[in-house]
Amino acid sequence: MVLAIVGVLSALTFPRTAGWLDRMAVSRAGGEIAAFYQTARFAAIFRSQRVRLELGQDSLRAVLEGPSDSVFLQWAGPARHGVSLTATRALIRIQSNGLGLGAANTKLVLKKGMAAESLTTSRLGRLKRWR
Repeated sequence: MVLAIVGVLSALTFPRTAGWLDRMAVSRAGGEIAAFYQTARFAAIFRSQRVRLELGQDSLRAVLEGPSDSVFLQWAGPARHGVSLTATRALIRIQSNGLGLGAANTKLVLKKGMAAESLTTSRLGRLKRWR
């Protein structure tokens, strides 16, 4: 009898737990992308050099553009959390003054299960998280 009650209670709480875990994974991936973006933006300002961001499922890369491009920042992508990434532009450039270069209103959508979050860049180089 006790096992039956525990089984019924587990069956009722499992879907809620799964949704909660999905929201946590999406939030974590969104925070990582926002931190990556801000780090690359501040590096562009600090080094007075244009930076190219390459956003993918498996990796996030920041490349200093110049006569010879060099990768200075590389992080694992949202796929390591089981989160999918959809971007209107997979390539974002940030000028040496921190402003976006042709990246206005770029929308990044992170999804896992029923949980979703979006991030949008402005023409001023800022990033807004929509939860």
